Amino acid sequence: MQALYASNRPLPQGWLYEADVRAKIGVSVLASLGTLIISNLEGQLVLAGASLCYALCMRKPKALLVAYAVLTVMIFMAMGCVWIMGQLSPRLMGGMSFASLAIPFLRVLTMLHVVLPLALSSRVQYLLDALRGLRLPFCIYLPAAVIIRFIPTFINDVKQVTESLKLRGYKLNPWTMTCHPVLSLRLLFTPLLFRSLRTSEDLGVAAELKGLGMGEKLTPYRTNAWTRRDSLLLAAALLVVAAALACQYILNNPVAGGML
Repeated sequence: MQALYASNRPLPQGWLYEADVRAKIGVSVLASLGTLIISNLEGQLVLAGASLCYALCMRKPKALLVAYAVLTVMIFMAMGCVWIMGQLSPRLMGGMSFASLAIPFLRVLTMLHVVLPLALSSRVQYLLDALRGLRLPFCIYLPAAVIIRFIPTFINDVKQVTESLKLRGYKLNPWTMTCHPVLSLRLLFTPLLFRSLRTSEDLGVAAELKGLGMGEKLTPYRTNAWTRRDSLLLAAALLVVAAALACQYILNNPVAGGML
């Protein structure tokens, strides 16, 4: 349980790893609000580009590439469903355009760029202290802590499954997954599904055993101080959202993919 919910491994060096978790949570909140409010393609591109620069500071290109691969699969599946719907009912495709189809995926891409650094560049203790400091109800606080902690654990599960497949002599690459989709589904995604279910349950139990939800009775072993760097990070996030809003109101071309 301790291995699941706490890790003493040293984090890589860099300003993102030294930033306050509350600042990174603030960046995530601002990004989520921006993706909901911005309803044109140019504004979403500003958010996606700025968030990409933020994610690159994490200095984990492999994690980003894996996330991009998963997102690409989701895009192709969605495009396939849209094409099938268009063949069955062409009227449904009347208002569709490239922008209206791209904006939902740009929203997902922006959130991917801000959530991954939050999960992979933050110590678990600081993350839990920050979530507890928000005074959230336990029914929201515990799932949020488990979901964020689940991301690095899931990445570790992927590594273990792929390494076990290599030991068995199965070469996992895009070509084999394309030529043998059923076999790849059975060897890769099925173990990941069961490991993910087991991991999520273990994380929830480990969180409760470590006293999450006890409120002020818990005393942090370490404290993370707010610095000028954290204020600059939040200010930069506000400027990016303001620039995206300016793109929307100056160009004045919202599309059907907008939420507001």
